[in-house]
Amino acid sequence: MSLHFSMGAINKTTNKYENPKIAKKTNKYKCPCCERDVIFKNGKIKKPHFAHYKSDNPCTYYEKPNESQIHKDAKLLMKTLLDNKRSINIYRKCYYCEEEDTTDTEVTYVSNIKPEEYKNNTSPVIEYKFDYNNSKRSADVALLENNEIKYIFEICYKNKTKEENRPEPWFEINAETLINATNSGENMNEEGEIEIECIRDHKCVCCKDREENERNLHLLFLENLEKKQIKEKEQQLAKIELALMSKEDYRTIELQIKLEIEREMLRKKIEDERELKRKILEEEIIERIEKEKKKRKIEEEERIERIEKEKKIWKHSPSNNERCEICDINYCKCLKKNFIKDAYNILKCSNCNKRKCKCVRITEFFKQNK
Repeated sequence: MSLHFSMGAINKTTNKYENPKIAKKTNKYKCPCCERDVIFKNGKIKKPHFAHYKSDNPCTYYEKPNESQIHKDAKLLMKTLLDNKRSINIYRKCYYCEEEDTTDTEVTYVSNIKPEEYKNNTSPVIEYKFDYNNSKRSADVALLENNEIKYIFEICYKNKTKEENRPEPWFEINAETLINATNSGENMNEEGEIEIECIRDHKCVCCKDREENERNLHLLFLENLEKKQIKEKEQQLAKIELALMSKEDYRTIELQIKLEIEREMLRKKIEDERELKRKILEEEIIERIEKEKKKRKIEEEERIERIEKEKKIWKHSPSNNERCEICDINYCKCLKKNFIKDAYNILKCSNCNKRKCKCVRITEFFKQNK
């Protein structure tokens, strides 16, 4: 763990949690653990972070946080993302594909929480108590709608939540990954949406089919092994019986053995034919699985292409290197916009210090009445 972990702090003015990515030096902050004042550092060498003032009884929340502190900070961060009505995409990976060292690990998006889903009657709650399966449960973070659970977000640092202890839909999120990726911006896509991985145990269709084939092959191997062992025992018993019998019965027994050998050869021939049919059927199954996999891949590509087409819907947005021809302003193009008024009562972005495009309202009006 690095010397300065990307833990957040409580804004003393708003009493809300802020992570280092959105914190400002002009604000005053306190530690969520010990509630003592902390300082926000944002220099050129080290990444932005919070730190305690020197003390005889130092708090380790930022230098060496323990498991419960990391878990608490991740819960506060997740609640803040929901409070800020961020667009969040939850996805899963097939870890069985990763174990097989395949390059095409399947990624499945299981939920897309859009800003329009946040309504006046929705609110995120930390440590929400509820009843499930005749037991008292507690969700790390729950998004409620009309006091009913809409989504559950479990924060995991070491120990995962049991699948049967939570109602669907619920997601399990790695605490350390959430904190670091959010503060570094690694989990933000080109559209400004937050990408979060759900680490619940997930197995794709291809891995399930492959596991089923392996199980069937193993059962077939055990069945053939058992038949072979039975046959060897029968041969040993036959040899013992022949040694005990008299010479007069030898010829009759020899004839019976020949008949038994012929029957055994016939049985082997039938088994070989069955084995051939089984291999053909197995190849057909594998071929069908590959076709289904290609079909799913094509469908996913079509879905991505359709999304990309939808993204090309007209918006009032001059190119990045041009001024707006309508209001003649080199306007703000930040993904995350935060406009405030300066000393001259002019709206400017707090990130790039550029003005807001003045013709947005006009273009939005024509866009709605188009």
